[in-house]
Amino acid sequence: MKGLEKLTTIRLAEVLTQKGTVTTEKITDALYTHDKTGEPFVDLLITGGHITEWDLAKLVVEHFQLPFVMASSYDVTKEAKEKLPEEILFKNMIVPLDMFGDLMIVAMPILTPFERLDKIEKKYGVDLFPYVGLITENKKVLGELFKSFNEWKKAEDTAREKRAAV
Repeated sequence: MKGLEKLTTIRLAEVLTQKGTVTTEKITDALYTHDKTGEPFVDLLITGGHITEWDLAKLVVEHFQLPFVMASSYDVTKEAKEKLPEEILFKNMIVPLDMFGDLMIVAMPILTPFERLDKIEKKYGVDLFPYVGLITENKKVLGELFKSFNEWKKAEDTAREKRAAV
C-alpha cells in the first residue's frame, strides 16, 4: 500500500475545500462530528446531503488516482472472503474481492483512511490494494456475502442512535 499515505480524512477535506465542492462550514461541521462520534467523515457529508455518493467517489478516484469498482460486479473469491474477520470487514465496510498471495484486493467505501488500512495490513499480514467503491454498494454486497452482516448493521445503527441521543 505504498504511496497511499495521502488517504486521509483531512486531505479529502482539503480537496473538497479547494474545489469548492462542499462549503467550508459543512466540512468543519462534519470533521467535528467525526471527531466527536467516530461517524465516518464521508458518511456525514453524504447523509447530510452536501455531496452525492457518486460525486464524492469520482472526486476520490480522480484526486487520489485510485481505481473504482462496483463490488457486486466482482466474483469474490473464497480465500478473500475468509482472510479477514467479519467484524473488521463490517466495521470498515470493506468488501474483500480477491487474493494474490499476500495481496488482498478490496473495495473500500469511497475513502478509508490510510492509518486504518495500515493497521489492518499489519495485524492480519496482508498487503491491501484498495479500489474505491460506493458505501451503499459495499453494504449490499456484505449483506449478500455474510449472513451475520444485517444483524450486525442493525445493532450498530441502534448503538449509534443511542450515542446521538446523549
